[in-house]
Amino acid sequence: MEVTQVSEREPPSPKGIPAARAQAFRLLLQLHTPLILPLVVPRLDTLLQEAACRRALDWSRYHTLPLLFDKARGGYRASQLIFGVTPHAGLEAQAQAKIGHIQRLPLLQARNVRAALRIDGGDWAPKMTHHQALLSPYVLFYAEGDPDACINLLQELPQIGIGHNHGQGMISVASVSPSTEQRWRQRPWRQVEEHTGMAYSPLADTLRMTSWGTDEPVFRPPRILREILA
Repeated sequence: MEVTQVSEREPPSPKGIPAARAQAFRLLLQLHTPLILPLVVPRLDTLLQEAACRRALDWSRYHTLPLLFDKARGGYRASQLIFGVTPHAGLEAQAQAKIGHIQRLPLLQARNVRAALRIDGGDWAPKMTHHQALLSPYVLFYAEGDPDACINLLQELPQIGIGHNHGQGMISVASVSPSTEQRWRQRPWRQVEEHTGMAYSPLADTLRMTSWGTDEPVFRPPRILREILA
């Protein structure tokens, strides 16, 4: 008898809301503490996926997101994170240093009384990792979906980015408003033409289009996007 291998995660499938329920919107979040961007800039769909996993206490499957999935493009209609600046408060860069990982001293090494003493702690001393943090009054996303459901899910993510469990990247919802512009296209796409009309030059990269996908050639916006808010 053949045994079928069962994956730890359910079969990948794009899950979004019907187009009839979706509306284009801009989600504005107030940024309270400096944000350390990960290597891949967060998109609204990836944040919502993490929020849905936290709410369900289940990271073994992909949850239905309150966003519109564009089957022709192969990705959610949701932008990557954009820094919102005002005429009175811009985007600041701040150097942050944090203890990375403390490795315990192995038992045999601890008993090696003949080992030379080092005042710096040696290889097992706490290491300081330096990061470049960014602070602006707001961060924002553009998307097509259910804005109220997105706001509800984001309650599970009080902080985002690297060091979120230490208070970095603290956010709160400031406002949500309709948006008639297709600014949700400010995210990685397979075709360079998807970025036509945007105020930046797309960059070639290798990233995932969805949380359940694999890395593939894409064209993405720069890591740091800024928008002036009135």
